[in-house]
Amino acid sequence: MPTDTYGQWIGTPMDDADVDAVLESSGWGVVSLADGDEPYSLPLSFGYDGENVYLAFIRTGSSNRKFEFAAEGKPARLLVTDVSGRFDWESVAVTGTLRAVDRDGEEWETLIETLDDNAWFTAGFERAAGYEELRGWRLEPDEVRGLQVRPDEG
Repeated sequence: MPTDTYGQWIGTPMDDADVDAVLESSGWGVVSLADGDEPYSLPLSFGYDGENVYLAFIRTGSSNRKFEFAAEGKPARLLVTDVSGRFDWESVAVTGTLRAVDRDGEEWETLIETLDDNAWFTAGFERAAGYEELRGWRLEPDEVRGLQVRPDEG
């Protein structure tokens, strides 16, 4: 079987089980949004239920840019990385469409439970004082791609 001579530098594709493991165990990443040609990226905690990625945006002041960029039906990409060294890393990119999760709807409890399970978020945030708004989003994946380099590949 031929070896990928560039895999040690650019990574080799991850299988679905490894991608799921990264998304279930990581709990944080960088989400990128856009408004026209203006990009916006921010680190955040997320939850993953094996199918969808759940995000919670907390407004702590009069203006938070993430609230300006996130909207129903808009594209988004979540990038999750785990880098231990030059030849020991993995990354997963989830690209899809944002869907608002209605606080009064049936899916809200799924969002809170998923965030509580594997995000850096606790259900207490939902009830905490000191923030003006908590808005939930589901990232419906259109494409999920994982790359990795392991020490024995470098």
